[in-house]
Amino acid sequence: MTQIVASLVEGSIAGVSDSSKIAFREGADIVECRLDHLIGLSPELVLEARRAAHGPAIATLRSRKEGGRSALTGARREAILTAALEADFEYVDFELANDRAFLTKVARSDWDSEIITSVHLARPTGRATIERRVHDAARMGVIAKVAMPCEHAHDALMLARLGTSLSKKRLRYILIGMGIQGQLTRVLSDRIGSCMVYACLAGKEAAPGQLDVATQHSLLNGKRTILGLVGHPVSHSVSKPMQEAAMKNLGLVGSYLPMDFKPGTFSKGALSLLRDLGFEGVNVTVPHKGRAFDLCDKKGEPARATGAVNTIRFQGKSFVGENTDVKGFSGLIDGKIVVTRDTKALLVGAGGAARAVVYVLSQQEAKITVVDIEKKRADELARTFGAKSESLKRLWKSGRTFDLVVNCTPVGMKGVPGNPITAALFEPGSVFVDIIFNPPVTAAMKTAEREGAKVLGGLEMLVQQGAESLRIWTGLEPRVETMREAARRALA
Repeated sequence: MTQIVASLVEGSIAGVSDSSKIAFREGADIVECRLDHLIGLSPELVLEARRAAHGPAIATLRSRKEGGRSALTGARREAILTAALEADFEYVDFELANDRAFLTKVARSDWDSEIITSVHLARPTGRATIERRVHDAARMGVIAKVAMPCEHAHDALMLARLGTSLSKKRLRYILIGMGIQGQLTRVLSDRIGSCMVYACLAGKEAAPGQLDVATQHSLLNGKRTILGLVGHPVSHSVSKPMQEAAMKNLGLVGSYLPMDFKPGTFSKGALSLLRDLGFEGVNVTVPHKGRAFDLCDKKGEPARATGAVNTIRFQGKSFVGENTDVKGFSGLIDGKIVVTRDTKALLVGAGGAARAVVYVLSQQEAKITVVDIEKKRADELARTFGAKSESLKRLWKSGRTFDLVVNCTPVGMKGVPGNPITAALFEPGSVFVDIIFNPPVTAAMKTAEREGAKVLGGLEMLVQQGAESLRIWTGLEPRVETMREAARRALA
């Protein structure tokens, strides 16, 4: 059973007392008194902190070297740790790197407190090193704790794989991935075998990526729905608040995790691990939609037609691929623009999203031209749907204008500066659609608007495809307006 530890980052004894009451009320099993945050720390204050905790407690004196505030070293540090042992905290946290000599002395003493031996790494580290640290820490204490910052999803998945391996051994351990990319290790702490998971009071995060106590408690008690987003990058995405708002509205307890997979790291093994950890499925965004298509055992008709997958559902041992971008783009333009066989349409970009857009426009028999910085990609997409392709250089020189221009590239989204279009593409009455949703108004949209074009942003496509994904994963009908409102709030 995984116990929830509420980290209390309070500067006063009164703060420890008040916060511990809230923490236990919200579902914490233990509170962690972060002694390094207490103002005027002394051995006497340690005893007061223990009395103020109102339940089972851990004493932690986190050093600056390992991400805390304490500058104490040598005898002064040992005096505080000794006071914690004498105060009868249920657990005392010792740092393997800084307290090894003192830990050796403690092991020969008769204390009631159990020892957590912790390692806080400054950067992502390989599995072999982490495993050695776990075993080294376990030899010095009752519980081995290793925390590591996660820059990408494969860092967290490495910790998850290690956890599932360690769970077969007679060890008590805690594995923590720090930051947003490490949240998987918190949400699924029980599945990776951690005996404790650290959480915080709302607005008082003690470490990057901590969940609040109430959320952590709900995820570990009862049925949960775990979903995610696979892409690179994913920091611009607002799918997490949008999908979590929809789940809450449906009465589902769950989490939607944005996972950054660098090119070449999104694999069948990664999908299998996500499934085995309890995910219901994932969304897929740039640049992995083509790769997702190859990884899926079964595909829905829109996915087969487009050759791209943006939604994967885990069905037994199978990966079922769907393309809800088709539904999303249809929902974006429905009732807003008219597309006929006379419509001259230009698609800028030939990636996974472009495949959904060209599929929708080809069904309406529009005259489609595709351009891409990689001419071969544009040629292949055009051949697939009976469209035309053009090189960017020739198009820019041609002076041609279009009734409809759709940006299907990431150029212009948050973190990817630039403008993928020119003003010469438009004439009065043209329509420009930018499927980018963050920022809500892109440089390309401003360019088109100055030329008198009607402009549509990509938020509605995000909302509609997200709602369709949630239907596929849960079989329930989400409230689309709830998703739209949550996405708008996240972008505000």
